[in-house]
Amino acid sequence: MISNAIHLSELKVGVIINASSGGYDVECEHKMLDILKGAGIVDAKIWCGDTDQMERSFTEATRRKLEVLVVLGGDGTIRTAAERCGAERSYLIPLPGGTMNMLARALYGDLSWEDALEKTLAAPSPKVLSGGCVADKQFFIAAIVGAPTLWTEARESIRERDIGDAIEKGTAAFRNMFETKVWYFISGEKKGEAEAVAVICPLISEEMSDSEQALEAAAIEVENVAEVISLLTVAAFGKWRDNRNIVLTKTNQVRVQSSKDIPGILDGEKVNLGRSAEINFVSKAVTVLVPASS
Repeated sequence: MISNAIHLSELKVGVIINASSGGYDVECEHKMLDILKGAGIVDAKIWCGDTDQMERSFTEATRRKLEVLVVLGGDGTIRTAAERCGAERSYLIPLPGGTMNMLARALYGDLSWEDALEKTLAAPSPKVLSGGCVADKQFFIAAIVGAPTLWTEARESIRERDIGDAIEKGTAAFRNMFETKVWYFISGEKKGEAEAVAVICPLISEEMSDSEQALEAAAIEVENVAEVISLLTVAAFGKWRDNRNIVLTKTNQVRVQSSKDIPGILDGEKVNLGRSAEINFVSKAVTVLVPASS
């Protein structure tokens, strides 16, 4: 696509900012433009809007056939951006603008989005990321499937201070959590059943290198609400490894099935996987830009 020397000022650059994300403030657009101009990028197109406007922004960005897409948003927004950039064979700069920012932190550490962008523009280096794919959707952090993921709806209601709705959804999730189990198959071989199955990408797995050509699958038996909350934060992966209720394995394929529709979360985005789904490893999912020294 492009030679090893990346001259960003010569490429078609676009920016998408999710104004609903926790990292957004009214100065974001001005800061973004200033940083881009400082790197010699003077005609970048910027789309800035709330979550319900993101799909239109991505569609317009795709039509422009961008060579570099800068995205400021949470993990869900970045998941969509990475999926689009992988399909379009364009570079992605995913900046931390959400609550957890797992992909951005894995790439840029604890840098602010401004510092991460400045350092990347000053010395851009391509890094090919692997990921996973399920139900025609890609993920780059983790896929979590099973009834415990229904707790995310209760969590969102709490954030919106709708306590009544949170109690109703939380009660339904707790009931479903122990009524419906997921059967899981590793590389085609049936291994067992669990309340939830997490499939973790190499970039954030504590046990795998970035270059490892496999996913890490964790079958999880959830016993109480505290474990559900830990599961859904995703950041607790490292703390689970000594838990007797966790079964870990490396694989290129995981298949799940259940007697009911299986809810799931892909990098923070809720999905319905139907009664069966196949999760596959993708070796070259997207190319991101990081500072040359990282």
